[in-house]
Parts: sequence; structure tokens; C-alpha cells
Amino acid sequence: MADKVEVPTHVSGLWIGEAVPAEQFAGDTPVNPIKWSLSLLRDTYPEQVSAFGAGFFDDAGDIPGQPVIFYTLRGKFDSAEKTVDMEKIYETSLISEDLRIAYKGKVEMNGAEGRPVISGTWSNPMEGTHGTFACRLED
Repeated sequence: MADKVEVPTHVSGLWIGEAVPAEQFAGDTPVNPIKWSLSLLRDTYPEQVSAFGAGFFDDAGDIPGQPVIFYTLRGKFDSAEKTVDMEKIYETSLISEDLRIAYKGKVEMNGAEGRPVISGTWSNPMEGTHGTFACRLED
């Protein structure tokens, strides 16, 4: 039996994937692409800020004059448990400050490709929606 490949304790780069709404929201909530520049660090101070990054939507047609919307990602990476708990916070005054997306996931190595993968759940308390997400670290 082959040895299990461990997730590195520091993981940074471009993460690509998608966030899929739960079945009951599929008609009203689109599948959103994930394109994150995200770093997961261990042994940081303060410990609550060990996952951080940014991303954008380039298909934000629902906000006139704002074709691209940027957001930050911030939260915690537990390197012992290999879990991520973070929030997506939009960086525009055109979106309510209350609109925050929570992500809770597990970091694992994809055996076929040998790349870190984050998968788990997301929730949008303001809009009452939730679903699953998965993304992988690109080369």
C-alpha cells in the first residue's frame, strides 16, 4: 500500500473550483466559479488570521457599471486538523456589508493529481442560501 501524501503546512497560490447551491436553491442561486488567490499558513499570530486572500467575479452583470466585483477572504486554517473556516467579504459599497459568505472545509491531497484540494460547505446567512464548494490548487 502506498504511503498517504500529507498536505503541506503552508499552502499558497491560485485555487480554482466552484460553489454549488443546495438543490432547493438551484433555480434562484447560480453556480459560482471560484478563482481565489489564497494562502493557508500555520503558526501565525493572531491565529484567527491564518487563511487569507482575495478573488473576483467577472460576470457581475447584476450591478450596473460594475462588471468586476472584488472580495477578500479571511479566516483560520487549522494545520493540525487540516480544516479551513473563513469568510468572503465584498469590497464594494454597492453590496451590503452584511453580505458575507462563510466557508467551512477540509484540506486534502488529491491522490490522482497530488494537489491540495479544499472541499466543504458554504452559507449565505443574509440571503438564507447554502451549498457545497470545492477547489484545487493550480500548478
